[in-house]
Amino acid sequence: MVVLAAAILSKNGKVLVSRQYVDMNRIRIEGILAAFPKLIDEDSDGNAKQHTYVETGSIRYVYQPMEGLYLLLVTTRGSNIVQDLDTLRLLSKVVAEYSHVSEEDVSRNVFELVFAFDEVITLGYKENITLQGIRTNLEMESHEEKLHMMIKQSKMNEAKDEARRKAASIKASKIGQTSMQGIGPMQGMGNTPGMDSMGGFGGSNSSMGGFGGSSPSTDMGMGGGSTSPSSSTYGRSSSPTSKPVSGGMKLGKGMRLGNKGGKGLSMMQQMAKEEGIDANALVQQQSAKANIAAPGAVVRSDPIEIRVSEAVTVMYDKDGALHKLEVKGTISLLCHEDSSKIRVQLDPYGDTSMFQFQPHPNLSKPEFQKNNILQNKNIDKAFPKDKLLGVLKWRYASKEDETMVPLRVTCWPESNGDGTVTVNLELELAATHLVLQNVVVTIPLSSSDPPEVTSLEGGMHRHVSKRHVLEWEMNIVDKENSTCSMEFIAPGNNEADFFPVEISFVSTDTICPMHVAQVEDLETNEPAKFGLYKQLQTEKYEIAESY
Repeated sequence: MVVLAAAILSKNGKVLVSRQYVDMNRIRIEGILAAFPKLIDEDSDGNAKQHTYVETGSIRYVYQPMEGLYLLLVTTRGSNIVQDLDTLRLLSKVVAEYSHVSEEDVSRNVFELVFAFDEVITLGYKENITLQGIRTNLEMESHEEKLHMMIKQSKMNEAKDEARRKAASIKASKIGQTSMQGIGPMQGMGNTPGMDSMGGFGGSNSSMGGFGGSSPSTDMGMGGGSTSPSSSTYGRSSSPTSKPVSGGMKLGKGMRLGNKGGKGLSMMQQMAKEEGIDANALVQQQSAKANIAAPGAVVRSDPIEIRVSEAVTVMYDKDGALHKLEVKGTISLLCHEDSSKIRVQLDPYGDTSMFQFQPHPNLSKPEFQKNNILQNKNIDKAFPKDKLLGVLKWRYASKEDETMVPLRVTCWPESNGDGTVTVNLELELAATHLVLQNVVVTIPLSSSDPPEVTSLEGGMHRHVSKRHVLEWEMNIVDKENSTCSMEFIAPGNNEADFFPVEISFVSTDTICPMHVAQVEDLETNEPAKFGLYKQLQTEKYEIAESY
């Protein structure tokens, strides 16, 4: 079977999408597609008759009407018509998956459709692939990319925290310097018109202003200074026409030392009053946040990065019988310095006897088996610079033991006998030491009609009509929020239509109880600075009707 091209045409022959799989110039493919509408037989109502193909001298058109469109395969006459029809059926599912059947939606999603067509057909031959496989390939998820983005985002957040801390430190330093300049030996805090009952501390002509009396005849100054009328006193200014000095820090209503009615604070209090918030509590909360954030705001510049990644595969049948459980993990090392002669001390915090560990061939296996240490066989040899090196792998597999299952999900569909099915789902965290994030349970539906969610305890739900699925999402599942449930009613008669149920999640901890205690520099025998990044994700986690 050789497919020359796959295309989507409107009812009047307009080409919306065309993907060629053999060397063919534009004029030829346009001529082939332009001839197709003329070859279709129509009934008296103007609708195409229910044929599956038409032929010319050397070309066969295998087509399928889709509402107001035609899905078309252009093949040679010698191709296998049965295989062509199978390819056409899969392409029709692809079109329904990635676009609504209308000219506007097809034109809008043309690139997604072309990419999906390429997953089905390669060089004119059909690939052995399912719709789920196409969906997985087009998502193009990369564990390494996710881990890299998590590390990058973490460093960006820490850099922002450090910038805020530095800005606060510089601001405090400037305020301190300004305060010191304001009470220096040559500058007093001069008169301010906004101060009705308190004059400045010293005048502009004094070398060291003091606390004057309430009248010019009384001299109570602390230190030398002129008692001329321009000098300020503790009370109303003796000279009503005196101008404010520009040398020192002025204590007007815009800024007063110790004044709680400053502009910034008054605005915050006003906003808090409008929102019905206790302003004092708000100030205390902001102060507490600043005190907590400042010590921890340190930019991470780790010379050594240790990345612990783990993937879990769990496969259940609809009756709850475990079909497959597999846990695979890797510890990778990334050194940013030229001479990295180090050893990594691991610290198991649980039973690891069920896991099969395999250190890198260049590492000392006896040291790992006896002391849980990862180091080169030749201790004089350094780890490569700026190269991510996997130093340890582990694996656990079982078909019966469920002790390593992190999350249990059950699905109970029951037919109501009226064209609808009631589906009950329950979710329970089995590994209580884990904190699962971004938990998504995807349930397939038999149609694009939205289901009726009658009960929901935990999380939120979203109906994706394009994919014919219902997604149940939970941001966090931990020991405090370990169980969730949902019930919905959806159109359908066959309980098998609601399988397989797919589950996905991530976590910053791993199933294998292995912790990195420290990294030691072999040249100095001192602890080395390192950064540790851990991630657990699902490779395949599903409940199928049967296996």
